[in-house]
Amino acid sequence: MTVQTPPEPGHYPSAPPWTGQPEPGHHPHWAGPPEPAHHPHWAGQPEHYPSAPPWAGPPIPEPPPPPHTAPLYGGTVPAYGSPENKHGQLLVRFPGEVHDLNRPEAPSWRPVVVWTFLLSVLGIISVLRRAAQARRYGRRRRPYWIAFVVTLVAGGAFWTAAVFNAAIPLYHQYREAGLTEQLQTALVSDSRVTKEFGAVSAVECSTVGDRDADGVRTYLCTFQLSTGKANGMYVNADTKGNWREKE
Repeated sequence: MTVQTPPEPGHYPSAPPWTGQPEPGHHPHWAGPPEPAHHPHWAGQPEHYPSAPPWAGPPIPEPPPPPHTAPLYGGTVPAYGSPENKHGQLLVRFPGEVHDLNRPEAPSWRPVVVWTFLLSVLGIISVLRRAAQARRYGRRRRPYWIAFVVTLVAGGAFWTAAVFNAAIPLYHQYREAGLTEQLQTALVSDSRVTKEFGAVSAVECSTVGDRDADGVRTYLCTFQLSTGKANGMYVNADTKGNWREKE
């Protein structure tokens, strides 16, 4: 019977690692295996810490971007978020009208017509105020500008015709009435009339024809004499009241 002898233990350091290199040839068997060197994180390179807790698991990969188009029974579906993608819209025939139901009503454009017709270009003040209010309500501003332009053109034509066909003739009529009254006053106290007809108590003149290029017009004047009789005479008078008997 052969007795096996256990192998002798290896060489062990006789001092801890921080005391330097052990002395050669001195390895007590009770020292045990050498401990690994301990390097604190402040003594050298910092230790690496995970950015997530151990229970979080591996990160979830991001989904791939949606394809630009996908086939759909002979057609294509636009990508989500593009203006052509109508999914998620109101399932009505006219969605714009449904969206407008919750907005306040736009101000009326009729006052723009009234102010523009009466004040011409100054009607733009009403346009700017009402268009700004319509913009805050999310309504269209074009009706106010259309009403302003159309009324401005139509009102300009109306007022031009009124000036030439009514205002100017009325002014001339008023002016001629004043010139006629001025002539009658001058004839009552004129010595030439008194010398020819005697004392005159009143004169009434009416126009005959239009004024010529020199501003002279013919009048038929009737003189009421102090004796109760009446006499008439044609005179030519200008706009300054100067007159002479018509030949």
